[in-house]
Amino acid sequence: MISLERRRRAFSLLFKINLLLGMLTLAALAVFSYQEIQSTRASIREEIQASNRIATQLLARISAIYARQGPVALAEMLRQVGRVRANEIRLYGHDGQLLYESPPSPYKAGRYAPDWYADLVTPAMTATVMRVNAGTLVVAPNPTRAVLDAWDDLSSFMLAQTVVLAITYLLMFWLLMRWLAPFEQIRRGLLRIGSGEHDVRLPALPGKEPGEMGMAFNRMAQAVQDDIASRQRIAQAEARLAAQKEFTQAMHRRIEDERSAIARELHDEMGQSLTAIRSIAAALAQNPELQGKPAGDAARLLFQMAGSSFDAMHRLIPRLRPIQLDEIGLPDAVRDLVSSLQVAHPGLRMELQLGRLDQDLNIDVETCAYRILQEALTNVVRHAGASTVRITLGMADGGLRLTVADDGRGAADPFSGSGHYGVRGMRERAEALGGTLAIGAGPQGGTLVEARIPLQEATV
Repeated sequence: MISLERRRRAFSLLFKINLLLGMLTLAALAVFSYQEIQSTRASIREEIQASNRIATQLLARISAIYARQGPVALAEMLRQVGRVRANEIRLYGHDGQLLYESPPSPYKAGRYAPDWYADLVTPAMTATVMRVNAGTLVVAPNPTRAVLDAWDDLSSFMLAQTVVLAITYLLMFWLLMRWLAPFEQIRRGLLRIGSGEHDVRLPALPGKEPGEMGMAFNRMAQAVQDDIASRQRIAQAEARLAAQKEFTQAMHRRIEDERSAIARELHDEMGQSLTAIRSIAAALAQNPELQGKPAGDAARLLFQMAGSSFDAMHRLIPRLRPIQLDEIGLPDAVRDLVSSLQVAHPGLRMELQLGRLDQDLNIDVETCAYRILQEALTNVVRHAGASTVRITLGMADGGLRLTVADDGRGAADPFSGSGHYGVRGMRERAEALGGTLAIGAGPQGGTLVEARIPLQEATV
């Protein structure tokens, strides 16, 4: 069963207008027909009444003259008179025998109007009965010929009206086809846009309203096309940004892996080599045969240089790879980093506040937070000229939140100009994991570094 909505869509505007015109045409034809029938009914009544009145008066006088001669003479006179228009004349004797009846009308003989039409236009009239010496004379109105004339006139009228209305309807149909043709172009254009052809445009349409609608359609189509193109560009940019983030994250992970490998090599290979050199140099320096000789002095100098290199290597290894992250986790690694910097810079007061941290943080998240903290504290030590720095680290909004606030001189725009590669690196690290990094003025002056890093699934 077709739904109401589908039925509405099935009827086009042209069909509805044509249906309306057809209904108006039929209504006009019905009104004309009704008026014609009413006029015909009144005309027939007037004509029959007048004819019946004249015939009655005439026959009354003639019958008075011929009635003295008897019914046969009166019947003969009536035969000579013949049929009186629109009247049926019958003569009955005193015994009720029919002596005379009007002959049928030769006018349009054998034809009659339809019964339904005759019932509509025939007025209600009664026969006139006259008593004469010869018998009874009955004059009955007979409007069948008048009704037939009216039917013929109505048929001609209806035919003429039908032809005129049909020609008018066809002319209006043709004009509507021309007037609605621009709207059909607009409809087809909308369907094409709906099917994905966003480059469709309409030509200049004739008429005021269609022309304005066509221009509005073209503007709409252009806006839709521009919006789609903009969305495509945004989608491509987002895809490139996601690929770039993925690449940056992989690059940082690769760098951390390389740093870790280098740190292990330094700790294992270089550390053992320097230890061996120190041991050999100590043995040479303690040899009695070399005491007080240049070789003994060279051995002691080699021992000191190997020790200095060993200390420098141990200071370098944490910067290459925070071994504490692998061994003791992020909280203890942060505490160790802050403690070592506090020892190295006793004039800088460091306040650390550690909140609750998940036990199974992803290594990439831990490394990112540690590196950002390491770079931020390095900047405070080198450039801020601060007396106090406050560090907070904890969970917030489903991710890791790190803040570093100092009371130093601050920076107007830490991301402008050259030489801020460390700051840029912090931002890249945070954004590579889908996080954010904000640097601005702190609550007590100086600089506030705030990093938010969403939790990542553990990598295999």
